[in-house]
Amino acid sequence: MFWNLLYPRPYLLVSSCFNERTNITAVEWSMPVSQKPPMIAVALTNNGLSLDLISHSKEFVVAVPTERIREAVELCASTSGKFLDKFSESKLTPLKATKVSAPLILEAAANYECRAISYVNYSMDHTIVFGEVVQSHVPEDKKTGEDKKTDALASLLAKVPGAHAMPQASEKRKKEPRE
Repeated sequence: MFWNLLYPRPYLLVSSCFNERTNITAVEWSMPVSQKPPMIAVALTNNGLSLDLISHSKEFVVAVPTERIREAVELCASTSGKFLDKFSESKLTPLKATKVSAPLILEAAANYECRAISYVNYSMDHTIVFGEVVQSHVPEDKKTGEDKKTDALASLLAKVPGAHAMPQASEKRKKEPRE
Protein backbone atom coordinates (compact mmCIF):
# COMPACT_ATOMS: atom_id res chain seq x y z
CA MET A 1 0.00 0.00 0.00
CA PHE A 2 1.16 3.51 -0.74
CA TRP A 3 1.32 4.62 2.90
CA ASN A 4 3.68 1.92 4.21
CA LEU A 5 6.62 4.32 4.12
CA LEU A 6 4.71 6.75 6.34
CA TYR A 7 5.14 4.44 9.33
CA PRO A 8 5.77 3.96 12.18
CA ARG A 9 2.95 6.15 13.47
CA PRO A 10 1.84 6.53 17.07
CA TYR A 11 -1.40 5.00 18.22
CA LEU A 12 -3.73 7.36 20.05
CA LEU A 13 -6.99 6.70 21.84
CA VAL A 14 -9.96 8.95 21.16
CA SER A 15 -12.79 9.01 23.68
CA SER A 16 -16.17 10.49 22.88
CA CYS A 17 -19.51 10.98 24.61
CA PHE A 18 -23.02 12.10 23.67
CA ASN A 19 -26.19 11.64 25.73
CA GLU A 20 -24.21 9.61 28.29
CA ARG A 21 -23.06 7.08 25.67
CA THR A 22 -19.28 6.82 25.64
CA ASN A 23 -16.80 5.17 23.33
CA ILE A 24 -13.06 4.76 22.84
CA THR A 25 -11.41 4.08 19.53
CA ALA A 26 -7.75 3.63 18.66
CA VAL A 27 -6.47 5.77 15.79
CA GLU A 28 -3.21 5.52 13.91
CA TRP A 29 -3.83 8.40 11.50
CA SER A 30 -3.38 11.62 13.45
CA MET A 31 -1.25 14.73 13.53
CA PRO A 32 -0.74 18.03 15.29
CA VAL A 33 -1.89 20.79 12.95
CA SER A 34 -1.31 24.03 14.86
CA GLN A 35 0.48 25.39 17.92
CA LYS A 36 -1.52 28.61 18.29
CA PRO A 37 -4.19 27.60 18.90
CA PRO A 38 -3.10 24.04 19.64
CA MET A 39 -4.94 21.67 17.30
CA ILE A 40 -4.92 17.93 16.61
CA ALA A 41 -6.44 16.11 13.62
CA VAL A 42 -7.58 12.49 13.77
CA ALA A 43 -8.99 10.28 11.02
CA LEU A 44 -12.08 8.33 12.08
CA THR A 45 -14.01 5.69 10.15
CA ASN A 46 -17.12 7.11 8.51
CA ASN A 47 -19.45 4.41 9.81
CA GLY A 48 -18.03 4.28 13.34
CA LEU A 49 -19.66 5.17 16.63
CA SER A 50 -16.91 7.64 17.55
CA LEU A 51 -17.52 9.89 14.55
CA ASP A 52 -21.25 9.78 15.25
CA LEU A 53 -20.80 10.78 18.91
CA ILE A 54 -18.31 13.53 18.05
CA SER A 55 -20.53 14.88 15.27
CA HIS A 56 -23.31 15.37 17.83
CA SER A 57 -21.28 16.55 20.85
CA LYS A 58 -18.57 18.50 18.96
CA GLU A 59 -16.08 17.30 21.61
CA PHE A 60 -13.58 14.52 22.16
CA VAL A 61 -10.46 13.57 24.13
CA VAL A 62 -7.20 12.42 22.59
CA ALA A 63 -5.32 10.14 24.99
CA VAL A 64 -1.74 8.96 24.57
CA PRO A 65 -1.41 5.26 25.43
CA THR A 66 1.73 3.44 26.51
CA GLU A 67 2.93 -0.14 26.31
CA ARG A 68 1.43 -0.74 29.76
CA ILE A 69 -2.12 -0.65 28.30
CA ARG A 70 -1.31 -2.40 25.03
CA GLU A 71 -4.07 -5.02 25.37
CA ALA A 72 -6.69 -2.34 26.00
CA VAL A 73 -5.53 -0.43 22.92
CA GLU A 74 -5.71 -3.65 20.89
CA LEU A 75 -9.29 -4.17 22.01
CA CYS A 76 -10.22 -0.57 21.18
CA ALA A 77 -8.61 -0.90 17.75
CA SER A 78 -10.27 -4.15 16.79
CA THR A 79 -13.84 -4.00 18.11
CA SER A 80 -16.82 -1.73 17.66
CA GLY A 81 -18.32 0.34 20.44
CA LYS A 82 -21.67 -0.26 18.78
CA PHE A 83 -21.62 -3.77 20.24
CA LEU A 84 -19.88 -3.39 23.60
CA ASP A 85 -18.84 -0.88 26.24
CA LYS A 86 -15.13 -0.43 25.50
CA PHE A 87 -14.38 1.24 28.84
CA SER A 88 -15.78 -1.77 30.68
CA GLU A 89 -14.29 -4.39 28.37
CA SER A 90 -10.83 -2.77 28.21
CA LYS A 91 -10.76 -2.07 31.95
CA LEU A 92 -9.66 1.50 31.21
CA THR A 93 -10.77 4.04 33.79
CA PRO A 94 -12.86 7.02 32.63
CA LEU A 95 -12.25 10.31 34.44
CA LYS A 96 -14.37 13.43 34.26
CA ALA A 97 -12.83 16.01 31.95
CA THR A 98 -12.81 19.68 32.92
CA LYS A 99 -14.05 21.29 29.68
CA VAL A 100 -15.63 18.59 27.50
CA SER A 101 -18.14 15.78 28.04
CA ALA A 102 -15.86 13.02 26.72
CA PRO A 103 -13.96 11.21 29.47
CA LEU A 104 -10.24 11.31 30.10
CA ILE A 105 -8.46 7.95 30.37
CA LEU A 106 -6.67 7.53 33.70
CA GLU A 107 -4.11 5.04 32.40
CA ALA A 108 -2.99 7.25 29.47
CA ALA A 109 0.33 9.10 29.54
CA ALA A 110 -1.51 12.30 28.59
CA ASN A 111 -5.04 13.48 27.74
CA TYR A 112 -6.03 16.39 25.51
CA GLU A 113 -9.57 17.75 25.70
CA CYS A 114 -10.66 18.94 22.25
CA ARG A 115 -13.54 20.81 20.66
CA ALA A 116 -14.26 19.69 17.11
CA ILE A 117 -13.94 22.69 14.83
CA SER A 118 -13.88 21.17 11.35
CA TYR A 119 -14.52 17.95 9.47
CA VAL A 120 -13.00 16.95 6.12
CA ASN A 121 -14.24 13.96 4.17
CA TYR A 122 -12.54 13.30 0.84
CA SER A 123 -12.82 9.53 0.99
CA MET A 124 -15.37 6.79 1.33
CA ASP A 125 -13.84 5.37 4.48
CA HIS A 126 -12.53 8.11 6.82
CA THR A 127 -13.33 11.64 7.97
CA ILE A 128 -10.61 13.88 9.37
CA VAL A 129 -11.76 15.65 12.53
CA PHE A 130 -9.86 18.77 13.53
CA GLY A 131 -9.97 19.53 17.23
CA GLU A 132 -8.79 22.57 19.13
CA VAL A 133 -7.11 21.52 22.37
CA VAL A 134 -8.96 23.37 25.13
CA GLN A 135 -7.28 21.63 28.08
CA SER A 136 -4.31 19.32 28.42
CA HIS A 137 -3.51 16.86 31.18
CA VAL A 138 0.12 15.79 31.11
CA PRO A 139 1.61 14.47 34.36
CA GLU A 140 4.84 16.19 35.34
CA ASP A 141 6.82 12.97 34.96
CA LYS A 142 5.64 12.62 31.33
CA LYS A 143 6.55 16.11 30.12
CA THR A 144 9.47 16.21 27.73
CA GLY A 145 11.82 18.96 26.76
CA GLU A 146 15.42 20.03 27.02
CA ASP A 147 15.11 20.58 30.74
CA LYS A 148 13.31 17.25 31.36
CA LYS A 149 14.95 13.86 31.08
CA THR A 150 12.37 11.11 30.65
CA ASP A 151 11.88 7.83 28.90
CA ALA A 152 8.12 8.34 28.50
CA LEU A 153 8.42 8.40 24.71
CA ALA A 154 10.11 5.01 24.69
CA SER A 155 6.98 3.27 25.95
CA LEU A 156 4.53 4.80 23.45
CA LEU A 157 2.72 2.43 21.09
CA ALA A 158 3.21 2.65 17.33
CA LYS A 159 1.76 1.03 14.23
CA VAL A 160 4.25 -0.65 11.92
CA PRO A 161 3.85 -1.64 8.24
CA GLY A 162 2.29 -5.02 7.63
CA ALA A 163 0.21 -5.11 10.81
CA HIS A 164 -3.52 -4.59 10.24
CA ALA A 165 -4.38 -3.80 13.85
CA MET A 166 -2.08 -3.88 16.84
CA PRO A 167 0.89 -6.19 16.30
CA GLN A 168 0.15 -9.62 17.79
CA ALA A 169 -3.63 -9.04 17.75
CA SER A 170 -5.48 -12.13 18.84
CA GLU A 171 -7.21 -14.22 16.16
CA LYS A 172 -10.60 -13.62 17.81
CA ARG A 173 -10.18 -9.85 17.70
CA LYS A 174 -8.98 -9.90 14.09
CA LYS A 175 -12.33 -11.41 13.08
CA GLU A 176 -14.57 -9.02 15.03
CA PRO A 177 -16.01 -5.96 13.26
CA ARG A 178 -13.90 -2.85 13.76
CA GLU A 179 -15.32 0.54 14.74
